[in-house]
Amino acid sequence: MRDLETSHALEVAASDETTTRVGLLTVLGRILLVAVIPLSLIWLPVGHIPGAGNVSAGDVAQLGLWVLSAVALLVHGDAEMDVRAPLIAVLAVVIGLLAGIGAQLTFLDGKGLWLETALLMKRFGLAAVVPLASALFGSRSTGSWIRLASFVMIAVLFAFQLDPSLQDSLPRPEDYDADIFATVGRATGSVTNPNDFAYASVALFILHATFLPRRPGFFDRIVLAAAFAGAATCLASSGSRSGLVGAAGALAFVVLTSRVRISVKVALLATAWIGVVIGLSYSSVFERRIEKAYYEGFSEENVAARVQMQLLAVRTAAAHPYGIGYSNFARATARDGAWLEYGTADSVYFDTLLAAGFLGLVCLLTLLRCAWTFVSKARSRDDPRGHFIKAGLVAFFLFGAATVVPISVFLAPLFFSIVGAAEHVDGDEDDEEADADDMEAEAA
Repeated sequence: MRDLETSHALEVAASDETTTRVGLLTVLGRILLVAVIPLSLIWLPVGHIPGAGNVSAGDVAQLGLWVLSAVALLVHGDAEMDVRAPLIAVLAVVIGLLAGIGAQLTFLDGKGLWLETALLMKRFGLAAVVPLASALFGSRSTGSWIRLASFVMIAVLFAFQLDPSLQDSLPRPEDYDADIFATVGRATGSVTNPNDFAYASVALFILHATFLPRRPGFFDRIVLAAAFAGAATCLASSGSRSGLVGAAGALAFVVLTSRVRISVKVALLATAWIGVVIGLSYSSVFERRIEKAYYEGFSEENVAARVQMQLLAVRTAAAHPYGIGYSNFARATARDGAWLEYGTADSVYFDTLLAAGFLGLVCLLTLLRCAWTFVSKARSRDDPRGHFIKAGLVAFFLFGAATVVPISVFLAPLFFSIVGAAEHVDGDEDDEEADADDMEAEAA
């Protein structure tokens, strides 16, 4: 009997120790889930890997989520976890491997497999663990902290827009030219490209709105208005037309599919319209670029160049259906001219087709489909917050038509944070009480 009691005591002690470890993993996981947002937009190098480039603090945070997620699954597992969360991470890694294999087979230089896979992991694959980490560690309190971090980063981007000299205080890649966009009046914020600046502003506002309380108070509404004003100002100062299209698509999705009151939809549309009018008045570069796109249409220089680059990408992909790697576009298309000399066809879909082949494009589309169905569980039928998450994905789907987003060191963490937001929203303990109130209101 004494031996049985001793054995039971040892089992209890071991269980308590495991619980402590899991609790520590959860805390660390939640900290990193919040930290990846500011660290994705403030580039802080912490080291250098020969042949692969600099390692940033954001890379370390995302790698930490991979390690914590793996340990958490090994320690206690999660039989009820949505299988799409790990599938999203696996698909991102597979795209990198396919790009590496394609580069290796095409150029036979001995470096393609490792280099292409490492570069894609840095730009996209590392951040793909965020939905899995959200499923393992997410909570309502995590959502609240993400809401705060999103607002703070909107304020940071707004400050950089007001005072571009703040860029001088940030470390920058050796080949970065700050004057390339400054000469045309386009703001870049704390990142290095005005389009990324616009996309980040939209994504941060969507994250902030997603985690708004089900019944926001007066202070919550004031903060939301400030976040909208800051994000709209950044969008206008970037002069990004694709950013505006993505934001408009997200708004249209919420208005057309959400079950919020008509008065709220009218208010959203009116606010957006006022924001565009103010943007046209406030930013000359925004006004100039919008007018140019409106009057010239597909003949506009940037639009026409994108179409030419994407057609060239399709022709090259037909010749190399297994891919050529993301860093070999100019090398593979040299005989066709200099259309891809900047290393992109300005579309994540055409870039992936050319880089990872037809199978890689299928993997990317499958990943995006998994992301959409993964967030569909976020009470989207009766909770506007679920619609905000889906609207964020709509925005990124549209962004991807004109740039390589979400395959970007700046935007991938924000994209996957929006996907992972479904886990934090789904854990809101106030939902049942709010649903009961809504049912009583409808009955009345």
